[in-house]
Amino acid sequence: MAASHIGTHDRNPRPLADASGTVSIEFAVLFPVFLALLFGVIVFGAQYSVRIALTYAAAEGGRAAMAGLDDAERRMLASAAVQGTLESLAPLVDPAEADIQIAFANQDDGEEITVSIGYSDHRFARLPFVPSLEGLAPVTVRYLVTDPLG
Repeated sequence: MAASHIGTHDRNPRPLADASGTVSIEFAVLFPVFLALLFGVIVFGAQYSVRIALTYAAAEGGRAAMAGLDDAERRMLASAAVQGTLESLAPLVDPAEADIQIAFANQDDGEEITVSIGYSDHRFARLPFVPSLEGLAPVTVRYLVTDPLG
């Protein structure tokens, strides 16, 4: 009886211990998930950089507008500053896709200058899971210009 048991044990030595293809299967399953996460981080970083660049351009427009003496000069200075900033950031931001709005409002203690930049660039939304930038609210910066003499 002992001899027949030894014979069956030698023919099939531990069939579940062979793991030669396990690493390949795990790699094939996890590599697409890793790539999706990696590209998601890259695309999110690029979109975030665009928003930071638009905020910087709007702030530059507001700063330039404060130097003007009247609304026409302020609008011209703000527009030139925003356009120049967007053109300097041209690989990241497409200036043709920017919608620049400059508004003035009289306040009790001075004049408020509002610079808004709406942006609708579709370069980042080529992948199906990447959202487009066109649904986002425009970047808005407000400055209050007051008379220092009172």
